[in-house]
Amino acid sequence: MRKQIIHTDLAPMPSGRYSQAVRIGEMVYVSGTCPFDLDSGEVLYPGEMKRQTEAVLKYIEHILQASGTSLQHVVKVLAFIDDLKDFAEYNEAYSMFFGEEPPARSTVEIVKFPPGMRVEIECIAYIP
Repeated sequence: MRKQIIHTDLAPMPSGRYSQAVRIGEMVYVSGTCPFDLDSGEVLYPGEMKRQTEAVLKYIEHILQASGTSLQHVVKVLAFIDDLKDFAEYNEAYSMFFGEEPPARSTVEIVKFPPGMRVEIECIAYIP
């Protein structure tokens, strides 16, 4: 089995030596995706948890589409947010993308992001 590097111009480019996602067999592993503007690289919607979460999940949706799958086939999500007191706001936006039969999820509070950034999300999906 050979791994396939996934790339789309509809999501932020990696800022380091990693791929947006990697497909191996029928599984796709999406790297941590951040709310960065595609042109400028600046943080989108500084300080706004809900809007940043929506933007990140839209980016992940594009990455998954480039991989041959969709949000419907996500089995695990790992999210990093800057303050758990805003979990409800994050969860409200998240729930718009994962309604019935949501994936397994872990959410971790992280101490320091770039200024204005509130959320980063990674996931694992399968290809039906």
